[in-house]
Amino acid sequence: MSEFYLLTKPNCPLCDKALAQLHSLELEQPIRLHWVDITQQEELQDEYALLVPVLVRGKDDAELRWPFNGDLMEFITA
Repeated sequence: MSEFYLLTKPNCPLCDKALAQLHSLELEQPIRLHWVDITQQEELQDEYALLVPVLVRGKDDAELRWPFNGDLMEFITA
């Protein structure tokens, strides 16, 4: 099962939209999605405060930044 990390922060409407978009995908194989609150880690907050939501692929740490648009399915299945 592929691992992904959705970098988020509290009260982030775009993060909610990103999660909804992920849930709407029709995937052949399930993924494991981890919700990461960047405010809990100073180094993540410093790097991603203005960028969330960001989806990180676990196997290679590749990042997909919002808006995901048509790139999301390709990113998940790569």
